[in-house]
Amino acid sequence: MLIEQRPSGDSEVIALVVDQQVELRARDGGREGHVYAVDPAARYLVAVVGGEAVACGALLAIDLDAAEVTRLYVRPGYRGRGLGRRMLAALEDLAASRGHRVLRLEAGVTAPEAIALFLGAGYRPIPRFGRYVKYEASRCFEKRFDESGRDLSVMRRAVTDPGVAELVTLAADEAAHRYGDPQARRFPLDPRAKFVVATVDGVAAGCGAIQPLDDQTVEVKRMYVRPAYRGNGIARRLLALLEDLAAGSHYLFIRLETGARQPESIRLYESAGYRPIPPYGPYVHSPLSLCYEKLVIAPEPIASELG
Repeated sequence: MLIEQRPSGDSEVIALVVDQQVELRARDGGREGHVYAVDPAARYLVAVVGGEAVACGALLAIDLDAAEVTRLYVRPGYRGRGLGRRMLAALEDLAASRGHRVLRLEAGVTAPEAIALFLGAGYRPIPRFGRYVKYEASRCFEKRFDESGRDLSVMRRAVTDPGVAELVTLAADEAAHRYGDPQARRFPLDPRAKFVVATVDGVAAGCGAIQPLDDQTVEVKRMYVRPAYRGNGIARRLLALLEDLAAGSHYLFIRLETGARQPESIRLYESAGYRPIPPYGPYVHSPLSLCYEKLVIAPEPIASELG
C-alpha cells in the first residue's frame, strides 16, 4: 500500500469524496450538511493498493496550532484491513510535520465504526465545534500532541497593523546587523500581501506573508520570529500556514528568497521541500540572494507499507 499526497483537483480525490458523501447521505437519510466538492485549502492523502485509489483523508488547518481531519473514507471492498487506522496515522504524521499540536474531527452517530476508530486511536470527545455546532447527530473529538500549556495562536493581520509593523522593523534591524548594511534585505512589499502573525501568551512572536507574483504564483515575504521564541517550530508552522493560505487562494506555486548569511532560513526552506531556482525579479542583481520554489501541493509519496 502506498499513501501519497494529492492536489485537491486530482480526479481520484474527487471521486473518493463524492462516493463518501453519497454513502453518508444514504446512511443518515439525507441530513443537511453534505458537501460534495473538495476543499482547495485541505491537504489530501490517498491510499493506493494495486494501482487503485481505495481510501482518502484530508487535513484542514483551523489555526496555527489546530487542524481538522476530514474526508476520511475507505471504499467498502477494502474495509476490515486496517486502512482507516493507517490513513489516520498518516494524517497525524502530516499534521505533526506541519507543526500542529491539536487534531480535531467529527463523525455522525450513523458511523459507529468511525467513532470506534477515533476512540481507539486516543481521541477524546469534545463539544461540537465550527460548522458542526448545529448538527445534533454530530460527535466531535480531539487529540493533543503537546501538553505544554502555551497559549499559541495565529491570526490574519493587515499590512498596516501595528504588530506587523513592529515585527517587520525588528526583521529589518536584524538583517542590517547581520549583513552590515542598513539597507540590506529591504525588498519592496506588495500592498496586496496577506500577513499572518503568531502570538505566544499574547506576545507577537513571529510573522510571515504571501504576496502575488502572477496568476499562478505567490511569494513568501517577511518571515521572522523573535529570537526569544526561536527553536520552538514557530517558523515552520508559519510557513505551513502560508502554504495553506496559498492553496486556499488557488495558487499552484510558491517562491521565496533568503540571504546567504541566513543558514537557519536555508535549512528551514530546504527541509520543507523548496528547491533552488535562479534569482528572479528584484533578486536578479542581488549577489547574496538565494531563491527557492515549491509546488503548493505536490503529488508526492509520504508513507508506504509492504504486503
